[in-house]
Amino acid sequence: MILFAFAGNMDVGNFTKIVPSAKKIGVARLPGYNFIFNKTADDLSSKANILQSSDPNDAVWGVLIELADSEKSNFLNAMPWAGDYMLTHVTCVTEAEKIYAAEAFVALPHAVNTHLLPYDWYHKKVMQMAKKAGLPDYYRAKLTLMPFKIDPDEERRQEELEKLK
Repeated sequence: MILFAFAGNMDVGNFTKIVPSAKKIGVARLPGYNFIFNKTADDLSSKANILQSSDPNDAVWGVLIELADSEKSNFLNAMPWAGDYMLTHVTCVTEAEKIYAAEAFVALPHAVNTHLLPYDWYHKKVMQMAKKAGLPDYYRAKLTLMPFKIDPDEERRQEELEKLK
C-alpha cells in the first residue's frame, strides 16, 4: 500500500513505530485538493484534513509512504481518530512527475466542523513536519498563513509546545 500523508504521518520516522515497514518514497502533490483544518478534535479544536476542489490547479503537498499491506491495520487500529477518517483512493504526482496511486485519510462528514480552528501548537507541529518533510517553500508559506487559536488549556499548550523543541 502507498499512503499519501499530509499532516501527522509525514514524520516517517515516528510512523515506523506503528508501521515498521514504512518507507518514504518522496514528496508529492495531490492535484485537485485543498488542505484545511476542519476535522473536529476532542479538545474543541480542529485537525488537518483535505477536501476535493473544483479547481484542478489546487494541490495538497505531502509525503508518499510505502508500507506492507499486512500492516495497514496497525495504524487503522492504533490511531484514536481513525473512526473519524476514511481512506480514499487518490492519484499523486512526485516532484519528478511520476504518478502514484495512493490512499489518503479524509475526514468523514460527521467529524467535520468549519467553525473550529486548530490550536497554535498543532499548527506549529504541522508546519515543522512540512519543513522536515521537504515540502515546497511556497506551500509551507501558504500553510503558515492559515488561522489558528491559542489553546486555552495552558498546561496542555506548554506540554505540546515542549514536545516541538
